Amino acid sequence: MGHPTNKTSPRVHRWTYTVEADEVSFVLPDGCVDILVSSCGETNRVLIGLTNWDFSPRQVKLKAGTSLIGYRLRPGTTIRLSDLQIENGAHSNLGPEIECSVRHDQEVEEIIYDLSLPGSGVERSAKQQGVSERTLQRRFKDLSLPPPIFWRQLGRARRAVRALPCRVPLSDIAFEYGFSDQAHMTREFLRWFGRTPAQLRQDSATLNELAQPGLSNWSDETVLKPVSL
Repeated sequence: MGHPTNKTSPRVHRWTYTVEADEVSFVLPDGCVDILVSSCGETNRVLIGLTNWDFSPRQVKLKAGTSLIGYRLRPGTTIRLSDLQIENGAHSNLGPEIECSVRHDQEVEEIIYDLSLPGSGVERSAKQQGVSERTLQRRFKDLSLPPPIFWRQLGRARRAVRALPCRVPLSDIAFEYGFSDQAHMTREFLRWFGRTPAQLRQDSATLNELAQPGLSNWSDETVLKPVSL
């Protein structure tokens, strides 16, 4: 089992976004949590929060004039806001402080990566670790992470999404990424993304959002439009 990133690669990606006009954003599950710093130009009030795990698509209303700074944590990484020592005015550069305060388990990160691969599964991952499935689940719970099946199902769907622009038959994509058939893949896409594979294939904006750093495609890019609020 191997992870594509090394132990010293960043666990935090910073993104910014300014809301020009009132809008409704669709947030899609990405296997990440974000530390979100929001401010309103009218009041200059700054709010800091930690997002929850997304298990299905949801809508978020954004008001014009809102400025957002997000610090996205690599899949499998968690943090407690109480562990951060934030000085006044330092909200725009929390990356180093967050890197020092995150909770992570390198082996669990590798398990998460493995679970998203075609042909993987919770039972196989448990056997590779020499533990029972229940013990593996407990390990995730102790780190305040969703259960292994979450990473398996979401990771598989997000990997399959990345193949849509290739224009190969959808049935071939379903087979390649471990779905029982095309209908199974369609059900999973509707569950996680609210759209069918055929609909997503015609929706370049949503495909672009799903290509941003998250589960199954973490990278060192730092300029993002928010997809987790």
